[in-house]
Amino acid sequence: MTSSDDGLHGRLGSRDGHPSWPTVSRVLRIVACHWRVLLVGSIMGLAVALLWLAQPVLVSLIIDRAIIGGDRRLLIILAGSMLGLALCILLLEALRSYCLALAGERVVRSVRVMLFESLQRQSHGFFVRTSSGAISSRMWNDTSSIQATVGVAFYDVFGAVVLLISALVFMFIWSWTLALLCVSVLPLILGASIFLGQRNQKIEGRLLSHLDRLVAFTFERLNINGFMLINGLGYDKRLNSKRFADGASELLKLSVAQSMTMQSVHITLVVFPILIAAIIYIYGGSKVIDGDFSLGKLTAYIGLSAMLASHVSSLANLNANFMGSLAPFRRVFAWLDLTPEIEDSEDAVDLSSIQGHVSFKDVSFEYETGTPILKDLSFQIPAGQLIALVGPSGSGKTTVTYLMLRFYDPTSGCIEIDRHDLRNVRLASLRQHVGVVPQENIVFNATVKENMLVAKPDADDEELIASCKAAQLHELVEKLPHGYDSMLGEFGYRLSGGERQRLAIARVALKRPSVLIMDEPTSSLDSVTERAIREALMPLLRESTTVVIAHRLSTILSADVVLVLDEGRLVDAGRHDELLDRCDLYRRLFQEQFAAQSKDRSDV
Repeated sequence: MTSSDDGLHGRLGSRDGHPSWPTVSRVLRIVACHWRVLLVGSIMGLAVALLWLAQPVLVSLIIDRAIIGGDRRLLIILAGSMLGLALCILLLEALRSYCLALAGERVVRSVRVMLFESLQRQSHGFFVRTSSGAISSRMWNDTSSIQATVGVAFYDVFGAVVLLISALVFMFIWSWTLALLCVSVLPLILGASIFLGQRNQKIEGRLLSHLDRLVAFTFERLNINGFMLINGLGYDKRLNSKRFADGASELLKLSVAQSMTMQSVHITLVVFPILIAAIIYIYGGSKVIDGDFSLGKLTAYIGLSAMLASHVSSLANLNANFMGSLAPFRRVFAWLDLTPEIEDSEDAVDLSSIQGHVSFKDVSFEYETGTPILKDLSFQIPAGQLIALVGPSGSGKTTVTYLMLRFYDPTSGCIEIDRHDLRNVRLASLRQHVGVVPQENIVFNATVKENMLVAKPDADDEELIASCKAAQLHELVEKLPHGYDSMLGEFGYRLSGGERQRLAIARVALKRPSVLIMDEPTSSLDSVTERAIREALMPLLRESTTVVIAHRLSTILSADVVLVLDEGRLVDAGRHDELLDRCDLYRRLFQEQFAAQSKDRSDV
């Protein structure tokens, strides 16, 4: 479990003691959005309940009037009526099942869409702290639990309640004393159901939390990145197998505990009808012997009691299942209620266009309180300039780019673009004008074209091809089996590292942003390809304000200004030759990182 998940569980408080009604009421509000199809299903359920009530009455008439009365014609009519009754119930049950299954699927779809939208709104920090496996588990495992419960709940509850009440009415009409004896055992059944339902809720919460951890572990180990790391370092796979086996064993224990809890509910409910039948046979049978009760009514009464027991059992079982489902509901709701760390202010403005003048004014920042990453950082980037960031590892270069993208807000100070504080600019508006090429080039498991259109969804084929040509990618794509419609595989592993880098460059070339942020986009390319791409992208670099975390000497030499960072502070700024003369840190960095590249200046 990630730190995000642990913190989330802490905010929920004691999972076991969390009040149920706020969760239940929220579930009902979501369900109410689909009231039309639920209403149709409920009407069908009511009709089925009323038809079931006719069966004991027909049984009573068949025994007392047709069989004992010796009326063959009436026997045939009543038996035929029972057959017609069964066919009507079959048809209405099918319609009810369809409506309620559709309603359940729609509820789950709504929850999944809301959860997806909520997660899309979250900030960079959330995804740093939360594993992909945990997100996948919450999105699919938890909502699947909801799906099963919603379907069963609305399938059983309406018809069960109507039949329960109607059966009790008939039972009291025929014999109120016998009815009271039958009803006297109901509190015991309902009490056991509530107790076992609460136990199921506790186990379900623990089971889902453990499943999160196991899914996250599996996701990390069983993907292409995990394969490369484990096999590349010769990691003992038996350790992975042991960790997975231990986790699966704990999951087994929790699953067995949950299964036994539900079996306890089942056993209790199996005994309940036998208990009621025994009461009816002893008391009702005595009345038949005394002549105070007809055999037909006794038989019908047994049918009603079976119906009563069946639907009390359904409601009790439903309670146990529903109580268990509150755990996944709460987990989903907890993420639906997450407030993004970075969001639009109430008076945020849209920027229809920008020139790209960027200012850092006394900016300080820390990921964790008490551990500053940037300290009183101030500099100006005039519109259209190419700025290179250099500095030792941990000097804050990447953090500067994160703040420009507003993945985080400064702890103090402000960052402006065209004199607008980024905190007062709508995030969607800001990111329309900004493009980024990260060091780890991200490729979706989709086609080349779909990966490109992430940058500009409305781009036509001519724009797409021109951007790929600028990134020296077009010829490679043309050689793929399906050209631009070729799938690239998970994490783009059908492409080499350099090819993924070209794809990232092609994407940003397609977008043509006003502010361009790059973590040395040509570091994985050979010098010839790098020079060709740089020449093709030069018009874009000159029309954009460009900030590059520099790893190549060619980038530094072409930069208008080089910013030298160390321990979160700006040490110096200037052109390459100027910094070599006056800045000791830059001179040392040059010797350690760039001097070897200066032996071959043909790639500049």
